Amino acid sequence: MNNSGDVDFGENEVLAKKCLELVRDIAARAACSANPEHIGYALEEVSQVLFERLGTEERRFEPVPAGQISDLQARWTELDWVDCSSQSMAASEMHIGNALLPLNPN
Repeated sequence: MNNSGDVDFGENEVLAKKCLELVRDIAARAACSANPEHIGYALEEVSQVLFERLGTEERRFEPVPAGQISDLQARWTELDWVDCSSQSMAASEMHIGNALLPLNPN
């Protein structure tokens, strides 16, 4: 946003791409996980960030050019949090061949 409160379309397009990069990273980690909780977490949290956090109870998807999406900074912040959380989850796993071993086997 610029000082007058209007969306800066060029800046928004860059931020939209960064959001998509986070979604890609989260999805890639989940797709490689053998833990159904990690897979479900990634899917549910990304969905929630992208769809439910728009400030409306009505679920609808209305594609618009990236430059017209408002509040991308908040979406990026939430996706970044999910990205960090999923990294921590992935770090708690150790893959040996096709076996999945927890690093902390309490």
